Amino acid sequence: MGFSYAGNLGGAGAPVIRRFQAGTDLYVGNLVVAGQLSTAGGHVGLAVTAAEAFEDDSPIIGFVTAVADNGRTYVAGTSGAAGYGDKSTYTTTKATVAANVGTGLTGGAEVDVCLALPMQTLIRAPIYNIVWGTALPECTITTGNSDGKTITYANDTIACTKDDYTTVYCRSGANRGHYRVASTAGANATTVAVPFPYTIVAGDVFVFASCVLGYGGMEPTTAMDAIDGNDVLDQHYSVYYHDINLEESGKEYAIFSFWPQSVEAAT
Repeated sequence: MGFSYAGNLGGAGAPVIRRFQAGTDLYVGNLVVAGQLSTAGGHVGLAVTAAEAFEDDSPIIGFVTAVADNGRTYVAGTSGAAGYGDKSTYTTTKATVAANVGTGLTGGAEVDVCLALPMQTLIRAPIYNIVWGTALPECTITTGNSDGKTITYANDTIACTKDDYTTVYCRSGANRGHYRVASTAGANATTVAVPFPYTIVAGDVFVFASCVLGYGGMEPTTAMDAIDGNDVLDQHYSVYYHDINLEESGKEYAIFSFWPQSVEAAT
């Protein structure tokens, strides 16, 4: 599953779920926006990669928790696939709509959406490398550093993650289990202002993610079903990260809530 409910910061135990007519194909776990900006004839549509038009007025509605329409299908997930799980299939064909009509349903594509209440709804999301199912690159240290501040590696798959918006985690070595914030981030070397407690030595393994505790940026994967952990965040959705876990490869995740500006009405 992609984006999912993790609780409410205000103490309410139940998510706020609303049913909407979809204006595009949607999967459970997809991030969705207001229909006026990213759809054709529906209340909600698939969110888009953060762009200039969305940075200040990003009408995030929430994320899909269930497919309501009778025309739903199931698509098995594979690494890098754009779709997985239960799918609500969008249609503009009258015969298809008529065939899908059920009790309480319109016959069009319909999904249940958990509303993303700003700074309240806690959302859990897997962290992947650009696309669904691809783990973050592990970077093996090539040159040690006695100051505990410079992480040097030969791994050009790092997209030069953003300074101060990137978490550095030691997965293997004396510093295993420690998190730091990148002060300068690069394709083959990253530095931290607050040093790791122990010497960094060749062979240690580190991993980097484009998210940081507290206020940070969130760029979804290409299918809007996870966090892209390998992004420069030049454009992003503003969020507040409550928890980040980079312990196990392929199972990295974060829990966050949207910053108010990311769920404002479109202007």
